Amino acid sequence: MSRETGRETTREKFAPRAVPLITADPHLNIWSFSDHLYDDAPRHWTGTRSALTGYLKMDGVWYGFMGKTELNSEKYFMEPEHLQQISVDITPTKTTYIFENGIVCLKLEFCSPLLLDDLKLMSRPVSFINYQVSVKDDSDTKAHKVGVYLDITSEAAVNSSDQRVRFGADANGIFCGRGEKDMLTKSGDDMRIDWGWLHLSAPDHRYMILNTEDKKRWVGRWTGQESRLPEFDKKIGTALGSEGIISENVELDQAVKEGYPALGAWKEYEVSVENKAEGMVCISYDDIHSIQYFGQNADAYWKKDGETFDEMLKAAVDGYGDVLERAAAFDEELKAEAMVYGQKYCDILSLAYRQTIAAHKLIEADGELLFFSKECYSNGCIGTVDVTYPSIPLYLKYCPQLVEGMINAIFYYVGTGRWPFEYAPHDVGQYPLANGQVYGLDRKINVLQEYYQMPVEECGNMLLSVAAICKAEGSHAYAEKHKEILTRWADYLVRIGWDPENQLCTDDFAGHLAHNCNLAIKGILGIAAWAQLLEQMGETDKAAGYFAKARELAVAWEKEAFAGDHYRLTFDSEESWSLKYNLVWDKMLGLDIFDEKIAKTEIAYYLTKMNPYGVPLDSRCDYTKSDWEMWTVTLSENEEYRRAIIDAMWDAVCDMDRRAPFPDWYHTEKAVAECFQNRTVQGGLFILLLHWGENSADE
Repeated sequence: MSRETGRETTREKFAPRAVPLITADPHLNIWSFSDHLYDDAPRHWTGTRSALTGYLKMDGVWYGFMGKTELNSEKYFMEPEHLQQISVDITPTKTTYIFENGIVCLKLEFCSPLLLDDLKLMSRPVSFINYQVSVKDDSDTKAHKVGVYLDITSEAAVNSSDQRVRFGADANGIFCGRGEKDMLTKSGDDMRIDWGWLHLSAPDHRYMILNTEDKKRWVGRWTGQESRLPEFDKKIGTALGSEGIISENVELDQAVKEGYPALGAWKEYEVSVENKAEGMVCISYDDIHSIQYFGQNADAYWKKDGETFDEMLKAAVDGYGDVLERAAAFDEELKAEAMVYGQKYCDILSLAYRQTIAAHKLIEADGELLFFSKECYSNGCIGTVDVTYPSIPLYLKYCPQLVEGMINAIFYYVGTGRWPFEYAPHDVGQYPLANGQVYGLDRKINVLQEYYQMPVEECGNMLLSVAAICKAEGSHAYAEKHKEILTRWADYLVRIGWDPENQLCTDDFAGHLAHNCNLAIKGILGIAAWAQLLEQMGETDKAAGYFAKARELAVAWEKEAFAGDHYRLTFDSEESWSLKYNLVWDKMLGLDIFDEKIAKTEIAYYLTKMNPYGVPLDSRCDYTKSDWEMWTVTLSENEEYRRAIIDAMWDAVCDMDRRAPFPDWYHTEKAVAECFQNRTVQGGLFILLLHWGENSADE
């Protein structure tokens, strides 16, 4: 069946609607929004074009393999024939395309080495594009003349194409951007970086800084040459020689949209059966300062030991072979674990991995890690607690210190006294300005409105996240460090009890809701998690009191939420139901607060609500959340349910009605995506790999 009419049941190959290409952080973040890499220009995760272009010239004939020559509906020269795209393969750190014609095969690989066991490497704003051209037929005795051209437009260095850029070249390659102009002066969601410098580095290639001024000619800025010949060969002919190093910066005569100037690289080879053409182009971004943290401009984590951008970029280029090997080894390691649950689960995690990490920026301030998320395509908040909470399974598995980094700013914010409420905050600002919460701010009187806060949600999230950190690290030190604030939040949950008032939860798109049963679970487990942490600290009497309260509330919860064959969405709505995803921590942390029959009853009921693209979030609408669906898989060892959720999610990714980086909020009758995309919450999909609470595959 089609995307419009329902679920596709015969697909054999994973085909997500958007494919990651260059993924370093929320700003250097480019995807393919097309089935074939040459169908459209690559785009920033927001959908705004950040064009990459790729051409191969063989024996005098040009072929395209990436992007389009058409910008703003104006063709600069005739679109050449395309190499045929044969396949695209996505692994956690790489996306690999294969292209062919009758003579040669081109392998094109995009690698973002986001390895969580090496934070300096992970935090580098660097991605690699590797290519290999080989002759297909072993009986072909000819030596073919092959040239490979790759570029990236200056669109990737501006928020909007009416902004101006400058260009330069140095020992590491060529670059463009706006320098410190407007650096860290504004925030928002649908925004791209418009300060700093976009770099292209390509060892042993010829560099080009190209611009079209009259829509018909290409200008080689650094040679002073101007050619009115529109043929692509003449474009290459205006290239900067491999020995040319330019130090000056030149202000262009027009905005980006008036010529779409690009950073390009070109290399020629002789290719035969015995000789392959191999090369690498490195795309990187010097954002100078990355985040504004309570009034101070802060640098990316990789700078912590005083390394300059030029030094970092040279090290990245010189060491890329070793990095690619490490990335490939990690891909195989993760694949082996994910395959326990099948190829489709492996596909889902491979797509999610780069997305969730690159939705963050890592810095260090006052000796503390700060791993700031951007709440993408929602409201652009930075350090959002209820975005952290669903994302943590990936980081608990590979680097729990990064979970500390996600919430350190929350503790700092509350500790300064700037936060006015007794419960936990929602966030610390709007990306990239972490200067205090603006979500729910009444700008007329500059006061945060309590109506827009999430009291039980964020208190529960913080307590459960801290308990998970301590379990992953095998130490209660982090909880003890923040004991005073955590006690305040636990006591708030005790006062609220098992029946929250009319307030928002993390699923705030559904609006305020009173007597929310799933939210109540989070509050009760937050109390129990604090009891467990106090017990680990040796404060057994206090721990016993909190444990007793949590168990008392759990008994009341079960009595009031039970509706015969399931448990309700709200205590006062008998016919309602919802996914009880918050229950996972009762099992994962070994709290044993709720009767285990609750989870089994819920899973059996969810199976009766399964739609073509998954189980709805609750009885109000047919939409779901991918992270919460996967969390419910861990509630019981029900193989039928696990397979159904994974299969439906895999199909949803492939059938989504619009092109976007892995939306986490979509409908289940038809795969219609709501606004969320490119969000770190997909880190929650890794929860099956935690193996906490004796969770394992039973296949």
